[in-house]
Parts: sequence; C-alpha cells; structure tokens
Amino acid sequence: MRAARLRRYKTSLRSVLVIRYSALGDVVLATSVIEPLRARFPDARIEWVTSPAYAPLLEGLPGLARVHRLGRGGLREAVELAVKLRGRFDLAVDLQNKVKSAIVARAAGRRQLVFRRRSPGQSALALLGVDPPVRGPGATQLYADVLRPLGVLQPGRIQVALPASARDAAAAALAGARRPRVAVAPGASQATKLWAPERFAAVADALAAQGASIVLAGGPADAVALAGFRAACRAPIAADLTRLPVDGLAAGLAAVDLLVACDSGPVHLASAVGTPVLAVFGPTSPERWGPPPPGKAVSLPIDCAPCSNHGGPRCPEGHHRCMADLSASTVAEEARRLLAAALDRPA
Repeated sequence: MRAARLRRYKTSLRSVLVIRYSALGDVVLATSVIEPLRARFPDARIEWVTSPAYAPLLEGLPGLARVHRLGRGGLREAVELAVKLRGRFDLAVDLQNKVKSAIVARAAGRRQLVFRRRSPGQSALALLGVDPPVRGPGATQLYADVLRPLGVLQPGRIQVALPASARDAAAAALAGARRPRVAVAPGASQATKLWAPERFAAVADALAAQGASIVLAGGPADAVALAGFRAACRAPIAADLTRLPVDGLAAGLAAVDLLVACDSGPVHLASAVGTPVLAVFGPTSPERWGPPPPGKAVSLPIDCAPCSNHGGPRCPEGHHRCMADLSASTVAEEARRLLAAALDRPA
C-alpha cells in the first residue's frame, strides 16, 4: 500500500486487525506493534488473529479488544474466518505473510500492510536455495518497519498476558523450588539450533552447586531434549514447568531468576515477563533473535555462523561446530554472571 493512501488514516483509523499465528516466539515478538499502534491511534479498536494455542498469551492484554483463533485446519478455516471478518477493519496488518493470513487480511481489511521477510532479490535467491541470514535489525524492529507508512518508527515492548489461573498453576509447579531459581529449556524447533542436553545438564549442575534450584522448561515438542537433560543432570530438578499450558509456562518463567535456553520460544516468553535470559546461539543470528538486556546471547565466534534465518535439519558445512565446540564451562560462566546481576537488582 502506498504511503500517500495511508496519510488520511493517520488520524481517522478506527479499527485494526493484526495477524500473526505462528510460531510461539514470533507471536510474542510481534506484540511489540501493540504499543506503537495504540499510541498512534488511541481510539482505534485493535484485534488479533493467532493460533488457539497462543491465544491465552494475548487475551487480556491492554490495547487488544479481541483475539480471534486460526488453527491448523487448512485454507477452509482461513476462508471461514475471512467471511466472518469481511470488511470489518480499516486496516489489516499481516505479520505472517502466508496464504492463510493473506486470505484473512484481504477480506477483513479495507487496506493492508504486509510483513516482507525478504526483498524481491532475496526472494529470488531463496528459490535457488540461497537464503543469507538477516543479522539485523532485531525482529521487533522488522515488525515496526511494517508500520512505517503510518508514521511508526520504533517497536514497543513485547508482552504477554498472565491470567490468575496461569499464575496459580505456575506457583503450584514451583512450590518445591527455593530461590534462586534457574530454568533450563534445552529444546528448539530445529535440529541445528539444539545444544547438547548433556551440556545444559553440566551448566545446571554448576549452578546448582552454588545453591540454585533447577527448573525444567519447555513443551511437548521438546520431549527428546528434555529426556536427554533429565538423564544427564545430576542435580535434583526442583520444579517442572513442561506440563503447563503456554500461559502457565510464561507465568512460571516470570517467577524464576534466570532462563538458560537455545534460540527458542521460551527465550521470548521470558523476555516478555522480565526474566533475564542466557540464550545459546549457533546457526541463527543473535542480532535478530537474541534476548534484550539484561539478557544475553552466547555463541562461538566462527566464520560460517550464523548461516540460517531459522535453523534447519542439518549443518550446511557438515560439522555443526557452532554448537559442538561451544563448551559448557563457557555457558556456565556467563550464566553465573547473569544470575548474580539478577539477584543484585532491586526487587
């Protein structure tokens, strides 16, 4: 959409639909558009389309009037939602840029703004199997750039809702874990983003030896990494958040003092609730996906990394040194520093 056609909406925009339904980390990062949209259009009604699994993270957020669910039912489900929302919004902001999101956005919004992952040249290269990693700016800035025609230049905070039921479930799960609490999330969505669970266990053992309670974090898709961690960890696991729904996981992460994780959804959940994160990076860009301060990304300086925007099933070079050569002692030392700093901050 041309910027000139949007100028008249800068004061008259009354309804906005934001669409981002996957994956967990991306949905959380996309919430950074809510504050600038609300600041720019204080009287506008803002609604959101997301996955049913992630809707509890958005329902009840200040600035959002309603959350619509779009599951994995294929194009038919998208068409049904499009019919339901047809013509209801002055503007649809498509931060997913997939076929299903486009169906909904074009039906629901009289105008659309669309997140472009790549330039036309980069898209052509991607079709040939060449997809250089985007090192920067950060993902939240990329989402804010979608709103640039509206005069938005900077992202807002990432945020998630923590309903009372989620806080209660998290408190029950954490009842046996004394402070300081360190959560460990060894899972990741792609094989190349995984750091060995035995090394996560070594980090947990080192922190437990200094008095930390170890809390397990993750979800059903992380079963293999979680099992490997449990088998290798010598320290007692004081609490387990992995059986909680996603809003309970977020509430649990809000009640720990540090999260140690791969580049994964829990990194962004913890950042959204104000918990420091030490994130282990290899094939993906910490400049784009890393946690904000006081969190930190730790990675091995190696010429071929980052090599991917989202990770993949195997290392393109065949050695996976970015993760294989990153020692547990290096990560443990960084974790000690972050935990000490977190405990020194006023409550």
